[in-house]
Amino acid sequence: MTGGQAKWEVPAVGLWGFSHCAFYDSWYPWSGGTFQQRLERLTADLVDSGANSFRPHIHWRQVEPLLVASLRTPGDVTGEMVEEYARGRSGVDWGRYDMMIDSLVDAGIEPHVVLGAAYDFQVPVLGPGDGRTLAVPDNLGRDRYLAHVCLHARAAVRRYRGRVKLWQLENELNVAGETMLFFRWRSGRSWLDRGFLTALIEVLSRAVRREDPAALTSHNFHTDIRVAPGIYDWRKDVTRWLPLIDVVGVDGYPNYVFGWPSRGHVIGNKVREAVRVSGGRPVMVLESGYPVRPRYRGFSEARQAEYAPDALLSARQAGARGFYYYEMCSPEGYPVAGPWSDRFLQRVEPWWGMVRRDGSRRPAWFAYKRAMTDAREMLTSRS
Repeated sequence: MTGGQAKWEVPAVGLWGFSHCAFYDSWYPWSGGTFQQRLERLTADLVDSGANSFRPHIHWRQVEPLLVASLRTPGDVTGEMVEEYARGRSGVDWGRYDMMIDSLVDAGIEPHVVLGAAYDFQVPVLGPGDGRTLAVPDNLGRDRYLAHVCLHARAAVRRYRGRVKLWQLENELNVAGETMLFFRWRSGRSWLDRGFLTALIEVLSRAVRREDPAALTSHNFHTDIRVAPGIYDWRKDVTRWLPLIDVVGVDGYPNYVFGWPSRGHVIGNKVREAVRVSGGRPVMVLESGYPVRPRYRGFSEARQAEYAPDALLSARQAGARGFYYYEMCSPEGYPVAGPWSDRFLQRVEPWWGMVRRDGSRRPAWFAYKRAMTDAREMLTSRS
């Protein structure tokens, strides 16, 4: 019990569904529908797939395009500031996220929401007088950055308290430096500083626990980059940040470079390692996917249909309490906001989805739907 209120728990049947990173313009971008129409279709497809959870991001820039406060340290954030921000002060707009959360909850889909992720396309800009200067730690100053992300995070949790019960703190923070250097999804050398990364996840963890003591926190540890024993190891990252999270998340893309052979079984190995270092906390796969293009690298719809259920099955057998495929619907080559690229290794990025650009469903949709049903039935029989 915390503050007289019991902690929410991962359901006995687990959490199974889909992850999504980019803005909502990448939901069915070919449809030409309004936001409301695309949201209705997204929710209906989630229900039809058998998913009981969905993992979207709240994009800081969409809520607060220009920084609305002047803060120096997280200690400057007051309850009055949080309340004003959470209610939607001038310059703050929660409208579409209100619609998304309400739509998911009304449909019985558990929102597992990513909070405070700082890819370049997600952060605000400093203000009208600063041109398009991004509010990233190197530009804003690290203490000021922590203060502003604290305000945003506390306000988000306060606004959605009781409707969002599981929050992810940042995104693949253990490889923030690598995504800055190699993928250019982040900016600034601060992402290479382990001390700063720990300070950031501490601020976000405290924000959730202060505003909603009943909610759970999670983090998705990327498991494909830090592989040098004794130097960089994602398992050490889990151990380092374990006191700050309630659910240990694993991200793995064993087929990111080549599509053949399909290697879904590798995800089970990652889960097994995470369970070993999780201190008894639930372990989930928060991202894993298989693109259908480019074909010259061996990717295909048939192999996607093989990968998705294999990855989920291997994760479940290794002890995972949930699995999110990345992602149900992707841009399919349409221009949308986000980290999409058609360059070099990143040519896979627009092609993760199980929904084709004409709106029809790939074979993986049906294979994954059966796998999610089997996973829930297995956990139900155990309980």
